[in-house]
Amino acid sequence: MAEAGLSAGVRWSGISMVGRELSRILFTIALARLVGPEAFGIVALAVVYIGIVGLLLDQGFSSALIQRPRVEPDMPGAIVTVNLAVGVVLTALTLVVSPLWADFMSTPELSWVLAALAPSLFIRAMSITPRAMLLRGMDFRKIGIADIAAAVAGGALGVLVALLGGSYWAIVVQIVSTDVVLVAVLLLVGAGSRPNLRLHRLREIAGFSWRAFAAGLLINSVSRNIDNLLVGRFQGPEALAYYGLAYRLLLLPVQLASQTVGAVLFPAFSRLAGDLAALRVELSRATRALAVLALPAMALVAAAAPQVVLLLFGADWAAAVPIVQVLAMAGAMQAIYHPSTAPLVLGLGHAGLNLRYAWLTTIVSIVGIVAGLPFGPLGVAVGYSAATALLVPVEWAIRRRLLGLSVCGQAGALVPGLHIGMWAAATYLLVAVTIQGPKALVLAVGLPVAGAVAFAVLRLAHRPQLDELTYMAARIVGRRSAPAAI
Repeated sequence: MAEAGLSAGVRWSGISMVGRELSRILFTIALARLVGPEAFGIVALAVVYIGIVGLLLDQGFSSALIQRPRVEPDMPGAIVTVNLAVGVVLTALTLVVSPLWADFMSTPELSWVLAALAPSLFIRAMSITPRAMLLRGMDFRKIGIADIAAAVAGGALGVLVALLGGSYWAIVVQIVSTDVVLVAVLLLVGAGSRPNLRLHRLREIAGFSWRAFAAGLLINSVSRNIDNLLVGRFQGPEALAYYGLAYRLLLLPVQLASQTVGAVLFPAFSRLAGDLAALRVELSRATRALAVLALPAMALVAAAAPQVVLLLFGADWAAAVPIVQVLAMAGAMQAIYHPSTAPLVLGLGHAGLNLRYAWLTTIVSIVGIVAGLPFGPLGVAVGYSAATALLVPVEWAIRRRLLGLSVCGQAGALVPGLHIGMWAAATYLLVAVTIQGPKALVLAVGLPVAGAVAFAVLRLAHRPQLDELTYMAARIVGRRSAPAAI
């Protein structure tokens, strides 16, 4: 039953993620071309603030809702009340501090942009508990419907405003309308809970929640935004636009893995907390699969970045190419481990360990980012990537402590992906050097050839991983086959 639920969850979560992120990347390409790096960077400065403050909307109660074996009927409504109250406070605070943030970032236009984005904080507060309850029930079909509808509607409205000459306001419209549609659909599918004042219910989950909240604040707010904050503050909107574009491409595989696999693993691991043998199997299988998929994919991104960035976004974005290449491997490593670390630790009830891990991640990331800051956005990318690499042994240590997985075995799980990735990247670069033609032609030839070589290496040199991927794919689409023995 647990295996069937996990497979169905991954299937619907994957549909949601692909639909949403494909829409977002297409609309991002269109908006980047229409508004240009400078206007793009102005909104990016506001998004840095929203990203940091937005984590305060969820006080960790949603994680507790997902993790608890039983939830009292009036507990979700009490959490909604707290979420909405915090959303009102943060919206009002943002309206007050928007001129100060504009002065801090030395960008006068930022004051009005941030004021326009302030209501999104309250709107996002409305979506937290409904999404958590759907995650708890592993109802990823409804989440997928809401996410895709919001991404398409918001992106379409943003492009329309851009075509009408709206400049950076087009991106503001995209962000706000996406949030509005998301909440509307979540409520329409019946995921909402009526607010109530039975706040005493929250005492039962306060200890777990505040630790989960603090860890999420450190990992998803501070460590994920400090680089953007420093680049924007010291190097300006245009530099942030280049770094932000590369960072979005970095986050694509991380979000794909986190929201397709990670969103499913948290409720699944919570249910398997009493069966460590089964949990060990599922975690190891997910890690191996993510490594075989993410490492070759991001190696190809690094190799093809000169053609991809210039062809899709235009010559104005050429400065983003080396940043994309540096961040590619950081994206691969995060895609492998980020989806499962917090779900594993929180699913087993170790909120304190998760908080300590978050502190370490934040400190190491900040040190790497600050070290690279004097060398421009590319230096920040190098520092961030180095910090990500240094944290990989910590991931191994956590898995060894909680599940007894050996460090050698975990390191060995990366070898097939690294091997396949080197062959794929080398093949693409050989095609690019040989053809030396239009960028579209290099991509049209290089990507399929590199993909074919990658599959050949997977089939010939790493057949157990191919068998396991086939088995997992069969589970996801609803068919069964014998699992590969690895």
